[in-house]
Amino acid sequence: MIRLREPGDLTWDSVQAIAYDNAPVSLSDALLARVDAGRAAFLGLIEAGVPCYGVTTGLGQLVERELDEDARRDLPNNMLRARAAAVGPPLAAPVARLILAIRLVNFLSGLDGVRAGLCRFLVDRLNDGFTPWIPTLGHGMGADAVANCHAFQTFIGEGFVFGPDGQRQAAAEALDERGVAPLTLASKEGLALISGVNVAPALAIDAHRRLMAILRLANAVAALSMEGLAAPRDSIDAAIEQVHPQPGVARVATALRRYLAGSGVRVARLQAPVSYRIVPQIHGAFLHALDGLRQRVEQSLRGFTDNPLMVLDDSPAGGRLLSVGLFHDQHLVNQVEQVALALAHLGALAERRLHRLLNPGFSGLTPQLAPRPGLDAGLVVVQKASLDIVARLKWLAQPLSLQVGEGSGGQEDYMAMAFPAIQRLHEMAGLAHLLLAHELLTALVAVDQRGEPVGEGLARLRQALRARIPALDRDRAPGADLERLLAITADGAFQALLLDL
Repeated sequence: MIRLREPGDLTWDSVQAIAYDNAPVSLSDALLARVDAGRAAFLGLIEAGVPCYGVTTGLGQLVERELDEDARRDLPNNMLRARAAAVGPPLAAPVARLILAIRLVNFLSGLDGVRAGLCRFLVDRLNDGFTPWIPTLGHGMGADAVANCHAFQTFIGEGFVFGPDGQRQAAAEALDERGVAPLTLASKEGLALISGVNVAPALAIDAHRRLMAILRLANAVAALSMEGLAAPRDSIDAAIEQVHPQPGVARVATALRRYLAGSGVRVARLQAPVSYRIVPQIHGAFLHALDGLRQRVEQSLRGFTDNPLMVLDDSPAGGRLLSVGLFHDQHLVNQVEQVALALAHLGALAERRLHRLLNPGFSGLTPQLAPRPGLDAGLVVVQKASLDIVARLKWLAQPLSLQVGEGSGGQEDYMAMAFPAIQRLHEMAGLAHLLLAHELLTALVAVDQRGEPVGEGLARLRQALRARIPALDRDRAPGADLERLLAITADGAFQALLLDL
């Protein structure tokens, strides 16, 4: 049970427990009282005649159009319909749950002007497994509005959710099966549901989980390549940490030393190629970028990101409603771009290490690791295939968030593009995983040829892999081996053998 007694209880760990482990949620009475106090303060400002975007006025370019009482009553539901414009396959169910859970950050602050009843309804839907179906294509609007419309129109019985079979189900039907009436929204609540920053942090958390797994695999593969090349260990010596305290480097070097501890591989050269010596720097920079992504998400979980912002003071109206840009999390988006660049470097380095393993001038092994040189081609085609993959990875690393446009007749003329920028990290992760599989296949053959015992941390990994992929004694199509490696290394049992950072 995740017991929320204050907004700060929505943390990196707690929202993941809610999303991925289906941990139930409860709200304290004091927290709900704070929300209702914020609602009362908001209504006081409206009664005092303070204009409010999205409550007393239209949205976007129609911000100058004042609404009559009938329009104000219809607006909350209407805005959840008009902006649900995305199409395509859905976000994974845990990501949708993250979106719901993080939406509470603004509400529980008491600054969003919603009712405690809305918070209760949201928590009840988390607890009864009511998970919105949120399409993945068409999110070019400012902030997270399109995704939030798809997520929260389900509360009023519109749109779709994940059904019991994992397929799309009408939200009205899912509410009816739970014996729950559609939520009747009060003023401001439609705007509060679609505004703010909650989708981008949800996507970032999901990407972070996958990319940390990629990094753990990359460290193991790099260590096995070091064994295959019989590379010196100078680049991971602990002495470096005293003179080169760059973030992430020491943690990566420590993991590599643990993998190689007890190795019986005799070092063959005084100096390894650069691609082997800079593993702690490249992998360490990627780890640092991921740590920064987590920090940016954690900052989002502590801050108010909606618009307008309610500020209470001693003015005649009792406060102000400020039209602000807190919904634009450029810090998070910039960090996403850094992660993309660091991931591309990690993948590109894997291809370079692979190529060195095929060169007998570096490895002392057979040319192209061919079992029968001349008759067999060995693994040269594996490296050639990796050039396709690394080119795609580098292309995806370009700063997608710069591809901004404008809408609403120029009123909304800059957007974060967080959704597509973060989404492409998953495509990059798939390519990096494939590059690591190419290197891993090559490193396994190199280690087999060397015939010396690898480090203790690698021996279990090698044994697990060789139990399902036989050694190379003559040419065979490498595609099938690569596909098996992808499946094995994605499996939880194998990942449990990888060292944490």
